[in-house]
Amino acid sequence: MIISIRKRGLAFILAIVVVVAISFGTLIGVRVAEASSPIHEYTIVIDAGHGGIDGGVVGSSSVKESDINLKMSKILEKELSSRNFGVVMTRTSEDALNNVKRLDMQARKKIITEANPTAVISLHVNKFSDSSRRGVQVFYDDTGIGKDFAALMQNHLNENINAVYGNRSNYEPIAGDLFITKCAKVPSIIIECGFISNAEDEKLLLSQAYCEDLCKRIGEVLTSALYQPQ
Repeated sequence: MIISIRKRGLAFILAIVVVVAISFGTLIGVRVAEASSPIHEYTIVIDAGHGGIDGGVVGSSSVKESDINLKMSKILEKELSSRNFGVVMTRTSEDALNNVKRLDMQARKKIITEANPTAVISLHVNKFSDSSRRGVQVFYDDTGIGKDFAALMQNHLNENINAVYGNRSNYEPIAGDLFITKCAKVPSIIIECGFISNAEDEKLLLSQAYCEDLCKRIGEVLTSALYQPQ
């Protein structure tokens, strides 16, 4: 369990979002067609980055980032659902939401805003000119809304993923002018799940076991912050 002042801050921020949503009767659960879908206390939007003609970065094995992002997103969806979170996916197939990038991003924003989420997690894969760089990095909006959430996530992933798989545990969350993190005024982050430019990370990204472990750790952060406040 993660216990920190930052975590309390995140729980407080997210709790406010939930209270406001409930007061207006707009809190929703899993975005599916069935009318009998359960209402969940917390809803997380999972955004699988890229898709369609926008494949993102490509590894030495010719695997596309968009495919890894989608695989990881589906694993995370299953993980969060098992933890009693409502889950909304922006992309569920290899296709983008639109073949025009600008329209694709606007379509993702529409899904996010309509979901009225507690938090947003966008999954991506990193690439860097220095092939020795590896590990998971977390990014958040430069307005600071997702700063505490990003810090919680990065610290937990440093300890349980980066230190375990790559002998590195000193990454800090990075702020940036990022479209997907500005779609809703809730804690929103981008998780770069590894460096496809690093041979060892690429192997991990193609490994089911690694993907499941990473998604488990992401789930732990959300569960600790929201369902087990300290």
